[in-house]
Formats: sequence, C-alpha cells, structure tokens
Amino acid sequence: MAQTQQVKDLAAARAKTTFPVIDLTRYIHGSDEKIARRRHLASLISNDPVFSNDARVGLSRVQDVKQGLAMSLRLYQLKEEHNLTQEEMLTCMDFVDELLPVGLHETAFIPIIYAQGSDEQAKYWGPLAEKHQIIGCYAQTELGHGSNLSQLETTATLDRDTDQWIIHSTTFTASKWWIGGLGAICTHALIQARLIIDDKDYGAHGFIVPIRSLKDHRPFPGVKVGDIGPKSYGGFSKIDNGFVRFENYPIPRENMLMRFAKVTREGQYIKPPHSKLAYGSMVLLRSHMVRGAGMTLARAATIATRYTTVRRQFHVPTSRKDAANPGLETQVINYPMVQSRLFPIIAQSYAMLAAGTKMRSMYESMLSELMKGDISSLAEVHAISSGLKSTCSTIAATGVEDCRKIMGGHGYSYFSGISHLWSSYVPSNTYEGDNFLLTQQSARYLLKQIKVATTDPEKVTPFSKYVIKTIDQEAFQAERCSVETVNDWIRPEVQLAAFEHRAGRLVGDLAIAAMQEGMVWSDLNLECWRLCHAHSQYVLARSAIEGVASVRDQGVTKETVRVLKRLSDLFALHTIQASLGDYLEDFYVSPNQCQSLRQQIKNLQDALADDVVGLVDAFDFPDHYLSSALGAADGDAYQHLWDAAQKEAINQVEVVDGYKEYIVPILNQHGAAKL
Repeated sequence: MAQTQQVKDLAAARAKTTFPVIDLTRYIHGSDEKIARRRHLASLISNDPVFSNDARVGLSRVQDVKQGLAMSLRLYQLKEEHNLTQEEMLTCMDFVDELLPVGLHETAFIPIIYAQGSDEQAKYWGPLAEKHQIIGCYAQTELGHGSNLSQLETTATLDRDTDQWIIHSTTFTASKWWIGGLGAICTHALIQARLIIDDKDYGAHGFIVPIRSLKDHRPFPGVKVGDIGPKSYGGFSKIDNGFVRFENYPIPRENMLMRFAKVTREGQYIKPPHSKLAYGSMVLLRSHMVRGAGMTLARAATIATRYTTVRRQFHVPTSRKDAANPGLETQVINYPMVQSRLFPIIAQSYAMLAAGTKMRSMYESMLSELMKGDISSLAEVHAISSGLKSTCSTIAATGVEDCRKIMGGHGYSYFSGISHLWSSYVPSNTYEGDNFLLTQQSARYLLKQIKVATTDPEKVTPFSKYVIKTIDQEAFQAERCSVETVNDWIRPEVQLAAFEHRAGRLVGDLAIAAMQEGMVWSDLNLECWRLCHAHSQYVLARSAIEGVASVRDQGVTKETVRVLKRLSDLFALHTIQASLGDYLEDFYVSPNQCQSLRQQIKNLQDALADDVVGLVDAFDFPDHYLSSALGAADGDAYQHLWDAAQKEAINQVEVVDGYKEYIVPILNQHGAAKL
C-alpha cells in the first residue's frame, strides 16, 4: 500500500533531526535500561484490553466509576504478576492515563504514612497499605474550606477516659469533600482535623481513620460517606471523588500520625520541632506535580508538532521551501506564526522537566533531613514547590489549550487526544492549592529572606540569594541589562541576571507595600502573584540552564548540547518577552534591547525548526498513551481520524436510532416531500 503524503512528511521531518534523539530520551528518562523498562511497562498497559481507550466516552457515571475500579484491580494484578516495584507500578498508572480511584492511595496515603507516621505506625500501617489490604485516601479539603488549613472545621477531640479521638464534623460544611477514592473504594482515610485537648485547639493534624468495614465495605456507625457526583471535566470521570461526614466517631489515640507531633496516654501534647511540618504531605504532592506538568505539556506538544508537520494548508511562500514538492500546499509548521506559538511550548516542557528533576532531588534531600530532625530545608522546599505548582500547572493547562488551537478545527475532535488531556489536567490549577491563592506561600517566604539578608546574608537560601542585592537599593535601582548585541541574549549569566533583577525588584516592592501604615496582607494578593511567578520562572530558567550543563558533563554529542541549549535559551527569552512590562517599568531593559530580544527569539525558532520532531520524539510517548489520531508516530493523521470515526457506535447502523420516532415526524410536519 502506497504511503500517504502525511506519512512521507513526518518521515522527512524526522530525518532532518540534527542530534541523536536517544541522547535527550536518556536526559528525560535516565539510562538505556530505564528506558527499556519504561517501554516494557507501557506495553503491559497498551496490550491489556482492560485499559483500552475505545470506551472512554459514552459511559454513564456508574459505568465510568465501575470501569475505574476494574482498571485499579487489573493494575494491582499486573503488579503481582510481573513483580513490579512500587515505582514501576506508579509508572504503569501514568500510562493508564486515567485518574483512578486508587490514585491517592498510591501517591498520598502510603507516602504520608511513612513520612509522617512514627516508626511503629509505619511498620503497622505501611504493609497493610502496600499489600492493598486497606485502601486509603488523603482528606483535607472540606465542603466549606479548602486551602485554609488553619480553619478546617473537622475536629479530633481527645477522650482521656477511653484513650480515643472523637472525630466530629462540627457542621455539614465540615464534611470532607472532593476526596479522590472516598466515594466508592476507600476503607480508610488520612483525615486532617483540628486536634483538641481539654478545650485547647492545637491546629490541624493527621489521623488514620477507618471508614468502611473490611468485612462487607459498609460505613461504620458515625460515618456518612458517598460520592460527590459528576464533575465539570470528563477527565475525572473514573475517579470516585467523595465526601465523608463524622458524628462523634471514635478512633484509637494511636491513629494520630506521630512522627513529629505526639500525644501521650496522659493527654500531654508534644509539639513538633517546626510548626510547618504538617505541610510535608503537601510538599510531596506539589513536588510530583512539577514534572507532571512538564510531561502533560510534552504530550500536547508532541501531538501538535506531529500534526502541524503533516497538515498542509494554502500555497503561501515561506522562508522554508519544500523543494521536493513545490506543487503541494505549505506545511503548517513552516508558518512563523505557528512556530512562535508552538516552539516555546516545547521549550517550556523541557524547562519544567528539568525543574521537576531538581524538585524531586530537593524533596528527597529534605525528607532525609526531616527523618533526622533537621528542618533547615523545609521552608525553602515548601515555598519553591508551592510556587512551581502554581506556575507550572498554569503554563501546562494554558499550553495544552494553545496546542489545540494550533491544530485548527481537527484539534477540537475528541480523537485528537487533546480534549481528554486538557479535561484531565486543567483541574490541577485548583487542587493541591488554588493557583492564585498558593502564590502567597512563596511571597511570604521571600519577604522573610529579605530579613535574613539584612542580618546574616550567609543564611539566605540558595534560590533566594538575589534578595541580598536588594539591600543596597541605590545600587540595585541602578542595575541595567548588559545586552549590547543580539547574541548577548543567549548568555546564561545575562538571562539569570534579568530574572534575578525582576524578582528582586518585585520582592522589594512587596516589602515596602507590606510596611505601609494600614496595609493589610489581603490587599497585596496581586503583588504576591506577580512575585511568586517571577521567582518560579527564575527557578525554571536556572533549572533549564543547569540541565544543559549536566548533559554537557555526560559526554553527549555537541549537537545534543546545542539543541538543548537552544531550548533553554528560548524558554528564558520567551518568558522575559512575555514580562517585558516588568523590565521596562524600572528601565532595566531599553527599547533597543527589546528589539534585539525579539530578533534573537526568531533566530532560535528558526534554528530549532529542523529539530522539533526529534525533540518531541525524545519524550518517548507510545501511541496508546497519546491516544491521538492526529499525533501518532507514523504521521498518518487523516487515515487514523477516518478510522476512528468509523468505529463510533452511531455509525454502526445504516439508519440512526430515533429515525422513526423523531426524524420522520420532523420531515412530515407539513406533509411528505415529493421530489
């Protein structure tokens, strides 16, 4: 069978790649052994009929949840059949590409037990959870409260006589709400509740709370539990987000997580070494979300890059000639407007993956220190993870939708793979901390770093060193961008200086505003938002630059280093360009520098044009995972789209169901037509 033009186009674009794709695949996923193992795990999912993508739409709410339960069971069976490690099982869960009822059990319930439970608790509860003899979730959000941990209404009151906690939902708005896994499957929940002893409130703490009987799955007396109903986005259809309300429900005192804060049999409260240790669980989830944002945007970029490469529209001359096929329409990816929208998205994906690697390293180091009682890194890791969660999930959700727009009309089809990806991902802008509210965490931290800088500059944390320069305001305000030529913009020190100056000025402005007489913190929300994103973008740019250095040290080809450097440069310069108002506000950049910045961005995009297919191939996404007729690896987009439409249930009969009941009466309202 002859190849279609689309297949030829993608193959030709792939052949232009100037670097060994495997180099960047190793950069993203690790050694050849890890890559091979990852591909094997992907095949376990793609070859199993339980995880077929064909039945994603058209199911009722009950059918969707039931399918999610079936997928959860099969996932655990695969773990046993193939002796998968916990990390490998989580990789398989990613490849399922559905938010499953057991998701929080694996990513929150188990890790938090080990991180926040005492050694005895971890030894008891950990194996039960790992063997799935109990299924748990993480329950913080309430019907009336979400991000404000200090104002949660659920209480855990110590009953000295029975040596029990009495878990109680003080009002119906104290009901835990939105909790993944709670609606149908969970037997236990890790509940955040206000700890009360002798009428004294010690704030929110974690408790392992049995919800349903292990004998018959019925809720225990004093527990009302259920599903909250369908959500706005179809990507959450298979997860049983639930609610639970407690009525003076007793649990053993030992069910309070006691690695840090403790309560003795005598009712003595032993406070943790740091008041923010309860945030450790949120740091874990937010740290994972940084790499998750990068991978999500990478999937959308892969689909959009491949489709715009094979899509041809109009005979419009561009600087990139199709010499072999002068009579064909122009490839959409050759239009500068498409490149200016798509190429920065690819660069953003790589920057977030670099930051995700950095974030994971920081979290693991922090966790190791916490286990030894060292809390020195907690504040910085919490602040950075909060800021990156907000910034990266915003970039990813916006970028996925931009990829859909880049693809034109076919991008709106469910078969493009973009709609499922977007609907699954966009809620991330709200859960684990609302993206606008969360920015206050980073902003508060940076204000504290200014105070540290004035008293002991050596103690300023690594990613906040730039605040030291703001102490000498006269010198800081005199700073100007050092760019003289177009090529100066691709010097890493120039880029980082720009990011540091912007963030430094914004933290200084916030500090001045916060000290004004009569100013209240809530009036500074917008300033916090600007500062948090400036700081997070600095972290992203720095991570991308460090990623280039790490690849160079690994001895890869100079072509690989060059293309990764171009991506890092494009991310930095595109981000600076999007925030030029901040730089112009205090004359840090000049009008001429703005012009040279735009020119360098064009230069980078032109230089990357031959490599973009290779860059998305390096993400190493299997077709089953992309689930896209338009983004398949072979490029045969229109054939795949045609085939997908033919499989639709509505097309399996010659005359549509409902013809006699509805179509005939419509046609015959004024008598049958005589043609």
